[in-house]
Formats: sequence, structure tokens, C-alpha cells
Amino acid sequence: MECAEAREHLADLNRGQLGADLTQAVRGHVEQCASCRGALEADAEIRTLVRAQVPRYSAPPALRARIEGLIGRPTRGERAAWWRWLRLHPWPVGAVAGAACVLLLVWAGNLWMVRDPVSLLAAQAVAEHVEYTKEVKTRPAPDPVALLRELRPQVDFPFEPVFQGDPQVQLVAALVGELSGKRAATFIYRDTAGRYTTLFLMPGAGVVVPEGERMPIETFKPHYRAASGRSLLLWKHRDLAWLLVSDLDKTEVPAMYLKVRKAANPPSAFLPSGIS
Repeated sequence: MECAEAREHLADLNRGQLGADLTQAVRGHVEQCASCRGALEADAEIRTLVRAQVPRYSAPPALRARIEGLIGRPTRGERAAWWRWLRLHPWPVGAVAGAACVLLLVWAGNLWMVRDPVSLLAAQAVAEHVEYTKEVKTRPAPDPVALLRELRPQVDFPFEPVFQGDPQVQLVAALVGELSGKRAATFIYRDTAGRYTTLFLMPGAGVVVPEGERMPIETFKPHYRAASGRSLLLWKHRDLAWLLVSDLDKTEVPAMYLKVRKAANPPSAFLPSGIS
């Protein structure tokens, strides 16, 4: 099974709506493909976020009465096959009302995602970060110059200069990833305490940096949020979108941000900014 086919079924897989054979095929692909595995985990996390943040309401009596009346009312002409099935398998009114609430929940979740377009990007980035850190935990830190030399021809946009590590933080991997359909130059760092940070660089077109929830860090103000116990910082610079996902908490991540941000520009170029 190819990635394109597998991704068409990821949402249904999370919802248990695939047949046994298709479930086995999709799961077999996901186990071998880190990108699809991350997409599957991102979908599951989004469902969890929607369930946690979207309010739920009981159906009002008038709505319940209308649904009950519609179920019991015969249609004109010949009944459709689905109607006959419903008559042979009557649902409790509460179950039907619950189904209506599910539809409202899905609609509200989609509306919430439109209002907060960074949520999907953040969920995918966290899922990728988790997978990357599992893969590099036993790796020694390689030569950062060699890593960048290998990565350079694999992406179709310039990403340097980029932070190559220092005595406190090591660059342990550099590879090509994908976020929201965009090819991303991806860098994984490990500090002396064994905590990881993943930096994603991708073309900035189409990536929205919210105006709210900015974190003042010296002269910079990247967008900050926490997701699944990780700190995320999002900003734009040099026509690229920069997304930092870190195991560091809100008080510690600014120092990592400054290492990355200052490596991206010569010191003489630093100017006060309300955007980056």
C-alpha cells in the first residue's frame, strides 16, 4: 500500500470504521512509514483536542420530540430501504439525539480548526518530534557539517545558516520531513540533560503565524503554545516558517529559541521586531 492510499483511510482507522482486511493493510503500512504514523497520531490528537475543548449539550425536549416524530412518521410512496431497516431496528430517542450531537460536534470541531489553523500543524509537528526522538536516542552526535552537507541537496530551498550545536546542545540528526504537505528541513537537537528539540524549516507561504500568544524573547516575539507536554514556537524569517518543538518547558525554551534565532542571522542584522 502506498502513502496516498493509506492516508485516505487514516481517519476511518482511528474511528474503527474499516473492515478487517483494510485495517490490517493500513496498519501494516503505518508500522513501516514514520510519516503516515505521524499523520495517524496527529488525527487522533486532533480528535482528542476537539472532544476536550468543544462544549457538549443535551438535546432540548423539542428537538427530541421532533426526531421521535420523524422516526415514527411514514413517508409518501414506497419506503426506502434504509427507512425499512430503521423500522425493523428502532433506535432509542436518546441514541438518535446523540447522533445529532455528534454531527454538531464535528461541525464545531471543523469551525474551531478554521479559527486556529496552527493546531493541525502543531499536532503533526509534535507527533513527528516524538518519532524522531525515539529514533535518535541511541545515536552519538555526528559531525554537523557533514549532516548539513548531506541534507542540502535534498531540499529545494536554502535553509542555512542554521544552528549547528554548542557545548550545551548537540545537533544529532538532520533530515527531510513533511508538515501539512510541505517539505521541511528538519533538525533534531539533544541537550546535556537528554532532552530533545526538533526544528522544522519550510517555505513560509501559506503558513499563518497567529498574532496572539506571542512570547517576548529579547527583541523577538514568536508565537508560543504548549501541546502534549511540549513547548512550540512558530515564527517567520528569510521567507521560511520556523517551528520549534521542544521537551523544554516555557521557562527554558526561550534560551533554545535564541540559539536557533541568532544562528540564523549575523549579529549585525538584529533589529527590534514584533513579528519574529
